[in-house]
Amino acid sequence: MKEMKRNPIGYRTVTRMEEESASRNEEQAQAENSTTASEQAAQEHFEAGGWQHEAEETVNDRGRMEDLGNKRDEFTRKKGLSRVKQQLVLLWDYLSAVTSGRYKGYSMWAYLKVVACLLYVVSPFDLVPDFFPWVGWLDDIAVVIYVCGLVKEELDQFSVWQARQHLSTEY
Repeated sequence: MKEMKRNPIGYRTVTRMEEESASRNEEQAQAENSTTASEQAAQEHFEAGGWQHEAEETVNDRGRMEDLGNKRDEFTRKKGLSRVKQQLVLLWDYLSAVTSGRYKGYSMWAYLKVVACLLYVVSPFDLVPDFFPWVGWLDDIAVVIYVCGLVKEELDQFSVWQARQHLSTEY
């Protein structure tokens, strides 16, 4: 049964456009809820998946750290990750600066979170395997956003340091 609404000259029925608009609004709300659920699942998988332990082992292995650093271009060129491209570049810049010893004022906790995040991103075997293009990157995107939120202050400080370094090399 159609809802009746009062207009300036009396009652009228809801138009088909209004019904379609209401339907689209419901679908958007459901999609937002499912995105939140999938982001939550990716965060839980990341935290429970041993990535922190893997990061600790990787940090102590020069070859593995070099390999992780070399994957930067491969992963920042993926079209499915364009929304978080800046964040990925920042994470890899941070990794490079800390690993090379150029950036000294870092938090080991944040560094391990960044290493764990990048290991998660480059691993083809995570919550949704990456060999399913687009869909397989959704959990990677969620984890990048999550970790960047966790280490936001550290990344902000690093960005300021990085800008100062860039300015000092120009002069």
